[in-house]
Amino acid sequence: MYRTTLKRIAHFQTEHPVLTILFVIALTLIFLGGVPHVQTVAALENMMPRSLEEIQAFNTIRDAGLGQDMIAVVIERNTESPITRDTVLDWTTYEYVRLVSETLANETDILAVYSLSAVLGGELDEDAFNAVIANDAYRSLINSYVNDARTNTIIIATTDVSANDARMKRIAQRIIADMEGLGHPPGLTYKLTGTPIIQQELGKLIGRDRRVTQNISTLFVFLIVMLLFGTLTSAIVPIIIVSTSIIWLYGTMGYTGLPISTLAGGVAAMVIGIGIDYAIHLMNKYKYERKQGFSVSQGIEAAVTDTGVALTGAAIATMAAFLAFLMGDMPEMRRFGILMTLGVGYSFLLSIGALPALLILEERIFFSLKKHLRFGVEAEYFLATQDEVCPPDHTPATDEEFAAICAELKKKYRIYKSDKHTKRKKRTTQGRTATKQARTSAHERRRR
Repeated sequence: MYRTTLKRIAHFQTEHPVLTILFVIALTLIFLGGVPHVQTVAALENMMPRSLEEIQAFNTIRDAGLGQDMIAVVIERNTESPITRDTVLDWTTYEYVRLVSETLANETDILAVYSLSAVLGGELDEDAFNAVIANDAYRSLINSYVNDARTNTIIIATTDVSANDARMKRIAQRIIADMEGLGHPPGLTYKLTGTPIIQQELGKLIGRDRRVTQNISTLFVFLIVMLLFGTLTSAIVPIIIVSTSIIWLYGTMGYTGLPISTLAGGVAAMVIGIGIDYAIHLMNKYKYERKQGFSVSQGIEAAVTDTGVALTGAAIATMAAFLAFLMGDMPEMRRFGILMTLGVGYSFLLSIGALPALLILEERIFFSLKKHLRFGVEAEYFLATQDEVCPPDHTPATDEEFAAICAELKKKYRIYKSDKHTKRKKRTTQGRTATKQARTSAHERRRR
């Protein structure tokens, strides 16, 4: 029964390849709308189970106003500046520290700000500042924010946003923008650190590594498939399939709120590596059938029905293996299992439900546009229907017969054999003809 279903799928794509591709494009556009909404999880707490006793205790402490996260602004001498400073404990640095402290304090997610200007009493004029730093009573307070070498000072801001990735990202971006807007006096520079800043950078690294690994894996797969089949379009077609499956996966993540994290950052590359197998198996079977002289419809039907059962079993087994990750306690592991299951499933569905239509269009379009080049097995055969097979071992008896065949096919498909392929050597055909007849009979029995 399942083979009958696969045969119907193959028959529909043979009869309606353009409609099939248009339907897949429409679905892809829908999934594409969710891609911009894919989130990145960088907070450590979101990678661990919330039922963990230590996590619950920490959340209780945070609710009580403790366990706050820190953002630090380190202001130091800029040794590369043409204007040098012997110390950061001067009036200019104090004014800059006061301005940064006030800016940070105005941010809504900042709970408190601690800095040199705060412990010295807020606004001081230059004379009052010099008097304060000369007073030994303030030395211990000053040393709390300025190092012994007097080369840097620190501003500390507390917050409680690290449990929420969205808030953490917003506060980190706002503080970075604030510091860039304020600039810094000549001879000084600054550095930002702290939990939200580090996790913001971690999120950027996850996104960058995801794009790099996806692009590199796509390139490697493209080169390997092109070497395997020896043609450009035969490499492009399966890449379209696996790339579409990645779009569907990211779209699902955006619509359902499944985020990308450190472990899930390599999902795209893994889906490409696994999903390309389905496309290669089906393409190889189809091109083998075409080399035997069978028509497009026969080749598609044989490829889908003969390999579809095995591909289905392989896909189900692979998805079942990744679903085992759902049994783990770590949310990170469960997300990885769900994403890999979806990615493998999409790759399989597109290989069975869209790849045959692409293979048909490859012959109808690319061969007609580039008939003078070798674009796969179609450069060696006529694009023929079931009743119009022209195998490679068939040599027309006369030039008139060959011209008549080309004229008929050109009239129907607007393509014909290029001149450089018209001169073929005669060869013994008895074995090939017997094999073709036997395979044709087998196809006819399956179709019944």
